[in-house]
Amino acid sequence: MKGDQTRTSLSSVSTALEKAGTVLTSAGTALFTAKTTAVDTIANAERERFLVGETGDVGYSEELLAWVQQEMGVASWMVAHSVLYKQAESHRDAIKAALRAAGDAAESVRTELDRAFEDVRLPPGWELEAVLLENQAEADPGGMVKWPEDGLLGMIAGPLGKAKDVTAAEAEMLSNLGLGDQIRFYRIMTEAEDTANGMYDGDVEQDDHTDAFRHAYWNALMTQEFGEDWTTEFTAKHEGRPDNASVREAMDLHNNEIGRTIALQNPDASPEELQGLVKDAVERGDTVVINQDRELSWSDDVEIGQTVDSGELDNRAEFLPGSPVGDDGSSPK
Repeated sequence: MKGDQTRTSLSSVSTALEKAGTVLTSAGTALFTAKTTAVDTIANAERERFLVGETGDVGYSEELLAWVQQEMGVASWMVAHSVLYKQAESHRDAIKAALRAAGDAAESVRTELDRAFEDVRLPPGWELEAVLLENQAEADPGGMVKWPEDGLLGMIAGPLGKAKDVTAAEAEMLSNLGLGDQIRFYRIMTEAEDTANGMYDGDVEQDDHTDAFRHAYWNALMTQEFGEDWTTEFTAKHEGRPDNASVREAMDLHNNEIGRTIALQNPDASPEELQGLVKDAVERGDTVVINQDRELSWSDDVEIGQTVDSGELDNRAEFLPGSPVGDDGSSPK
């Protein structure tokens, strides 16, 4: 059934592409002609030293007015002004007409392309498939290390068993933070974990609603504290562990983005307000979890406590090639 639906979808896409090709051949030519006319009309006005605005309005400078007076050999600037004003009006009318024609041609192409693709039927679950394929990070060649391992934080966290397994790339980014930022990072990490634990009865804290909440809330807090760019790079490197199943990696990266979006849309929200917003996102189905078929599902499509057995997922993990995570040199805000 799923294969038949996919084949039907591909067939409709093929038909749409053929229609689109016809549209681009005919309407595309008209659009090119209209755009060329608009460009030439503007160029004509500018060659005559008129000033053309973005909306097609045309004016002229004091220098051009003085030049026309001199060329015409008239003492009154009113005469020169009258001549230039009429020329400017003529150019303006021509330019605006050309811009309207170009806009109409572009709209016509857009409408015809929409019609060409209106019968395309996407296969069921295509959005979740896109989430899976678009959210893969390359495994960290440096492997896993402990953090914090040294320094003041290491002295505190190590003996308490609070050091975390992180990728080498994560550890490098953290080591570039000042001590104050490292402490804030550690506080945010533990805050997200502590808040998520026990939020959903029946969850085991991985691959489920608790996991979705934790990642989104963690990213929301970090975005407020360190900025979007640093948080995006860091959390992508967080997923670079070599044993990360593709479905789990996609779940985390997607939920990370949901959390960052919430923070950006609510920059002044308190931690308690962020918790509520993230919880709403989980219950609304903005986030994803892993169902018992070891596939992604929207978080509102799976009952709490009915997600995948994480041990079974570990034993039957599948992997996809990931995209390298760039070192863009971003630093906390």
